Amino acid sequence: MIPLDSISTLPEVSFSEGDEVISVNTHPETIFFLKSGKVEVVREGIRLALVKTPGSAFGEVSLLLNSPTTATVVALEDCTFWVAEEPIKFLSEHPRVNFHVSRILALRLDAATQYLVDVREQLQEASDHVGMLDGVLDAIQHRDLKKRMAQ
Repeated sequence: MIPLDSISTLPEVSFSEGDEVISVNTHPETIFFLKSGKVEVVREGIRLALVKTPGSAFGEVSLLLNSPTTATVVALEDCTFWVAEEPIKFLSEHPRVNFHVSRILALRLDAATQYLVDVREQLQEASDHVGMLDGVLDAIQHRDLKKRMAQ
């Protein structure tokens, strides 16, 4: 369940159709929660997602990993977002929102992992590619986890 009662108290910001909400390789200091409208998430010219669900979060991965953004978020129509300008503090003070963001991330990870498993099964005959996919799956699930958690 989306904790709209908590995020709806945040300030709002609007974007017009075609505006970049988040640009790739930047360090936003906010998390955006979609209130209304529709956006696309694009990486290297490829659409990764089309999002119109209120409460969807953007910018959280970059903030949580303290790394540059890996995709661009573009408004496909006029959009309004709730904005957590002190996101770490906000997430700490709102455990239901923190759980919501965690659930979003878990769903994305599950979908990506399932996709890679499906591709692995399709490439079973080409053993050189399967080894590469095994490495990718290992990286997603375990590699350097202890080191990255310490950051």
